[in-house]
Amino acid sequence: MTTQTVELLEPGDLVAMAQCMAIDAEAFPYASAQFGLKAESARQWVAREEADEGRVGRVVGFLAGRVRRGAMHVEGLAVEAGARRRGLGRALVRASVEYARAMRLRAVGLHVSVTNHAAIALYEAEGFDVAGKLPGFYPPAAFGGEADALEMRLRLRGR
Repeated sequence: MTTQTVELLEPGDLVAMAQCMAIDAEAFPYASAQFGLKAESARQWVAREEADEGRVGRVVGFLAGRVRRGAMHVEGLAVEAGARRRGLGRALVRASVEYARAMRLRAVGLHVSVTNHAAIALYEAEGFDVAGKLPGFYPPAAFGGEADALEMRLRLRGR
């Protein structure tokens, strides 16, 4: 079994950004995040396969988010097909939540297609609650004709 690491994406790591874009294109019918955008609000974590000593491992998953108004919003989370069911999505969520707590943010929020049952189960298992349903949130063709999303939130402090 291959071991993996989760770390913040370094702003100048163009190879990792390209790997994230490829995973994003495989997982979503649209770009979920803007990798390489030099915005103060952007936060991106990557899951990498361990590599031989002296080499950097290949990116096999990412979580991209933005910090705004005291909260973090997850824009995209994806793990490449061959690396799924190994806990990488959970590790990415936990790394982002740990960061949000360390930065004393009040919440972590996200939107997820109502058809993405695996992601919904992961978020609920990590303490996220459904804050509401967003009818017609996605383009009609994005997820097999289902355009509705759930807004999910993990409160870290406050109301």
